[in-house]
Amino acid sequence: MMNYTLCYLENEKQEYLMLHRVKKKNDINHDKWIGVGGKFEEGESPEDCVLRETLEETGLTLTDYRFRGIVTFDCEGLETQYLHLFTATGWTGEMAECSEGDLEWVEKKAVYSLPIWEGDRIFFRLLENPDQPFFSLKMCYDADNRLTYAALDGRELPLREKLLVSACLLGQPCRYDGGSNAIPEAEALGARYELIPVCPEQLGGLPTPRIPAERVGDKVLSRTGADVTAAFRAGAERALEAAQGAGKALLKERSPSCGCTCIYDGSFTGQVIPGQGVTAELLARHGIKLYGESQVDELL
Repeated sequence: MMNYTLCYLENEKQEYLMLHRVKKKNDINHDKWIGVGGKFEEGESPEDCVLRETLEETGLTLTDYRFRGIVTFDCEGLETQYLHLFTATGWTGEMAECSEGDLEWVEKKAVYSLPIWEGDRIFFRLLENPDQPFFSLKMCYDADNRLTYAALDGRELPLREKLLVSACLLGQPCRYDGGSNAIPEAEALGARYELIPVCPEQLGGLPTPRIPAERVGDKVLSRTGADVTAAFRAGAERALEAAQGAGKALLKERSPSCGCTCIYDGSFTGQVIPGQGVTAELLARHGIKLYGESQVDELL
């Protein structure tokens, strides 16, 4: 068993000082973004270690810091690690270059969108609460670094719920014109859910960009009159396969594939009528609860 400290410095701008681990060879954290810290030396307390490691990696001397919890990090094939987790709000000195990676101040909300360990999302939520008592968090990973188990103070935690999402809402350029419909809540969704992005039109074999289409009864017709129903149905079936294990879906409103409660009326004039897209209809029949992007707050 090995003991390490990990510290997240936080400033008045609601930012964490993050270390992008890109310089050290054979680093289990390679390309990950984490806090600063390192291995205990003989005779050191957690406080001794976090002060020394922070100074060595940042050039800063901590003056106001708090021991927040212990994280047991159990990764298949590796020795168990105990991470002594700190936050700090006071320090002196000038920040120096780190030999193990690049230091950068990152907005707290933006941290969730960085390449971080999946389990780190759990303790970041704990750190966000200033009244959170000292905690013990255990996290287990398989050989592919996938989180398989988490427990807080000895009680198992549910891993992130799966959420099927229209890929265009996550910023993927899969809309009919090659654009996207990115929503600002995408980062927050990724912090709370395991996102499964799908574009039914692409899954059904349609190109991007493509001629826009609208649903007319049981058919889907392009603006030129071509019947593309078969592609839309094929894409819906593949989206349903991708939704395995997901009980909810966040879908693009008014889409002939993803529209949850309303769709365009088939006249290509922007008129909206009650109804569902082909994919939304299939997902609903299989018991998946549907949300349009205007309902994203309900998911958060």
